[in-house]
Amino acid sequence: MATQLSMDELRTMPLADLQRETVKQRLVVAKMHMGISMQKEKDTAKYRRERKLAARMSTVMREKIQGNVLWKPKKTSRLPSVP
Repeated sequence: MATQLSMDELRTMPLADLQRETVKQRLVVAKMHMGISMQKEKDTAKYRRERKLAARMSTVMREKIQGNVLWKPKKTSRLPSVP
């Protein structure tokens, strides 16, 4: 991808397009990782940015699949409930 997508742009993207772009982004990250490990790629900051973008895409995709259910901590109380 040529430009950094914001979270709002990712959230408005249709699920099929988002899945396709996520796969492409993960391939970019894998190729960059290989290049860095073989010392052909020098720009590790770009690798970090691309990896974060892939994580953002995965997060938005998970939100869409689960129906925007955000993580909530379990209610665990050691105190007895007060009537």
